[in-house]
Amino acid sequence: MNQNSVKVIGIKDESRKDAHLSYVDKADGLKDILSSNFDGWSNFDNWESISVQQWIFSRALEVCKGMKIDIKCDCCEKIDFIPNNYENIQQEKCFGKKSAYMIEKVVEEIVLAKARREGDGTYSV
Repeated sequence: MNQNSVKVIGIKDESRKDAHLSYVDKADGLKDILSSNFDGWSNFDNWESISVQQWIFSRALEVCKGMKIDIKCDCCEKIDFIPNNYENIQQEKCFGKKSAYMIEKVVEEIVLAKARREGDGTYSV
């Protein structure tokens, strides 16, 4: 993922002019999922809410298409976070940062699946 593709911003921060703005609080149920422990929320395939999965997947597709997205969290007043290292994501409290992490993971899956399909028509490595 391009380092500038996804940016997390706080309540009082302005979105980039060339970015699609997505609000964490508009994804009904996302905060409930991200409030659980890391093992629960980091396993995208086990999420029970299809609409929340679609929200994350839609943001990942936007990134794959080359769009920039700004994720506005409502838990931080000011934040200027461009994901490049998720080393401490397990202890993170910010819903925006957790969302960015999940978007990156889905982007990685999309890129891997595309490469495998283009390689020989199967998903084997």
